[in-house]
Amino acid sequence: MNELSNDVMASFYRCRRADDFIETFYKSFLSKSPAIAQKFAATDFKLQKLLLRQSLLEMICFDRGLPGTHEEIARLGRSHQNMHITPEMYAWWLDALCEAIRQHDPDYSSALEQQWRYSMSKSINAMLSAGETNLTEEN
Repeated sequence: MNELSNDVMASFYRCRRADDFIETFYKSFLSKSPAIAQKFAATDFKLQKLLLRQSLLEMICFDRGLPGTHEEIARLGRSHQNMHITPEMYAWWLDALCEAIRQHDPDYSSALEQQWRYSMSKSINAMLSAGETNLTEEN
């Protein structure tokens, strides 16, 4: 494990202490595009907030190279591909996440944001790859 992934993990736990971290994220994310808001129109946000926390932790663990995370990230990628999540939507997701971190991590810095972007991009790229594999297998 490297120092960068330790910084991201520490930031995640600082953000989690803020009761409205996840709400800040979703407010930003849903405002990025009508297409995003439409994807979440019938969402149970109580459950979705728990899923996001779990997914963030899974993505951080993936970045850290922990066993078993590759399979979960691939599963998320296939699930997102089935929901027609586009690369652009992942970019909006990451922007919204960084906006929420900026608001809720008292130790935020532009360098920390770059660490988050690097860490999350590894999982996003793996999810996109898994979704493409799923699409190829279906054809």
